Amino acid sequence: MKTTIFGGLLMAGVATSQSAELVPECRMNNDLTDKVSRALNAAAKAYAVIGKPLLFDKVSVNPTTVVTEPRTLTAYVVTDATMDGVTQEGCVKSPVRKDEQLDDLSVRGGCVVVAVNNMEIRCSADAVKIFGDLSQRSGRDHPALLYVLAHELGHLLQRRIGEYAGRVEHIDLKNDTAIKLSILRDSCDPVSTKHEEEADAMAVKVLTRLLPLPPYREPIFSEQGSVYWSVDQLSLAANSWQETALAREFISQPTPHPSFVPTEFPTPKSKVERNAKRFVCDVLTRKKGTVLYPGKSATHPPLEQRIRKVAEALRPIAATLPNSGSDQQFRSVAVLQEQVSPILNTIYRETGAYLEAVQANICSRINGDMPTKGCR
Repeated sequence: MKTTIFGGLLMAGVATSQSAELVPECRMNNDLTDKVSRALNAAAKAYAVIGKPLLFDKVSVNPTTVVTEPRTLTAYVVTDATMDGVTQEGCVKSPVRKDEQLDDLSVRGGCVVVAVNNMEIRCSADAVKIFGDLSQRSGRDHPALLYVLAHELGHLLQRRIGEYAGRVEHIDLKNDTAIKLSILRDSCDPVSTKHEEEADAMAVKVLTRLLPLPPYREPIFSEQGSVYWSVDQLSLAANSWQETALAREFISQPTPHPSFVPTEFPTPKSKVERNAKRFVCDVLTRKKGTVLYPGKSATHPPLEQRIRKVAEALRPIAATLPNSGSDQQFRSVAVLQEQVSPILNTIYRETGAYLEAVQANICSRINGDMPTKGCR
């Protein structure tokens, strides 16, 4: 399908990607194309308004032939499949099971830019379902899908392809201590997140402009309450995606090290430090087995972490918006939502905050002079 959008000139840059392989028609999910098209159109128009016009005038979602029309962005909504669950033509022959790995065509990062020159974005159909579903909200679109696609359009402005490389690190404990320490240090090597932060900053501007308006505005709330409601939806989507993504990336593997499973919210600093120490000691001193853990994704942070940070960035913006104009019939509901939203947001973000804190403590310990200090 194709829809017209407002486009403009893109600042010059060096493209690093080549034309992406055509997605088999049998792997396209056409039930979700309208959601993706609306979000891309809305985000592109907002980019133009904030002074960052894009290099395309049209969007083609799930085309069945190679797109040759100039100034056209191509987007695919791909049905995920496992390595052994596809035919020779790449079609899905069996549903995704938790005991098999995803194939190369599946999209692990939610939505990613796969080609800059030919301007192509791919989204996991499962991700679009999570980020685009607003049950019983006819005529409303989900802010999470808008964010995800606005972020990727930011990468098109940067002339950068998606760099999602997964979040699971594997360590064979029988390796020498020096080798295991090197693996841990490599996973903590600080790589600039400037491009991600820039893409998120642009996406926040897009959301700030669009969330108080239809189809993202919730009419029973004020402008302020509606953006608070959107923040809650972003947080819920982040939780749902984290659960789905981690389950997929740990398929066919033991559970992650127990240090990465929070048991108390909020987790005291002393417990975070204790759990980080436990993990490092287990990795560096044990000689049998394999350890899996959610490593720090340096170039393209996990999507749920980015969504949570965007939700936090939107909260003070929401507080500046008018607190009137809601449907008076539902005024009591609006007041309750506006009061409860900050509490819910705190609850939603705790798992992500815990994981980041543990990872930061692990990196501080293994980069210190005595990583095994206090280990038995």
